Amino acid sequence: MPNTAVELIRIDGRAKSRDEAIAEAADMLIEAGAVTAEYKDSMFARESSVSTYMGNFLAIPHGT
Repeated sequence: MPNTAVELIRIDGRAKSRDEAIAEAADMLIEAGAVTAEYKDSMFARESSVSTYMGNFLAIPHGT
């Protein structure tokens, strides 16, 4: 688990699709200890009900 906020910053995202981006973001949150592993499933469920994509490579958070 990262020790500082600086260690949580990622500039080298590797996702090539929406699902890969969601999984990558979820894995970062899990690694940081911010959420449990079950949260990843919730992110995918949220995306299937209403897309978080806003256009121009921008998405809104999955929080409610």
